[in-house]
Amino acid sequence: MKINNRIDQTYDELAVGQVFRSGGRTVTETDVVNFCALTGNWIEIHSNVHYASKTRFGKRLVQGSLTYAIVTGLIQFGLGIQANYGIDNVRFLSPVSIGDTIYAVCEVMGKKEKDDKYGVIKFLMKAVNQDGVVVQQGEWSLLMLRRREDLDALIASSLPELKSA
Repeated sequence: MKINNRIDQTYDELAVGQVFRSGGRTVTETDVVNFCALTGNWIEIHSNVHYASKTRFGKRLVQGSLTYAIVTGLIQFGLGIQANYGIDNVRFLSPVSIGDTIYAVCEVMGKKEKDDKYGVIKFLMKAVNQDGVVVQQGEWSLLMLRRREDLDALIASSLPELKSA
């Protein structure tokens, strides 16, 4: 196995069954507190040590939405991505604890042509912990440019001309 977490391909260049894997990212206390503050998600299981110690888990847990945000950041998408098309069937399969290390596994599970310029790729995104346990998974659909020449033209048109000093 190797780390191949950069998806620079266009729709036409990706194949169903293709898999991308990231390196790990340890979830910290700071991540959880900052996410609580950013989202307003101060649910006791995430923010109250005493309360969380009395639950079936015996400790505070990382927010599922934080885990998802980390996983989608561990897979780096290139400029062929044009829009987030939808997130489906997200499941929280096992708790994530502060101090766990999360890895992303992203598999192309489907392709649907939209028109001659765009297509929708459906990825199966998995969050895997340091023990190899899939703790979260879901389907993520992204609108992508189909052809390399369209992507190259878009990039060229978006870069400013360099002016001499």
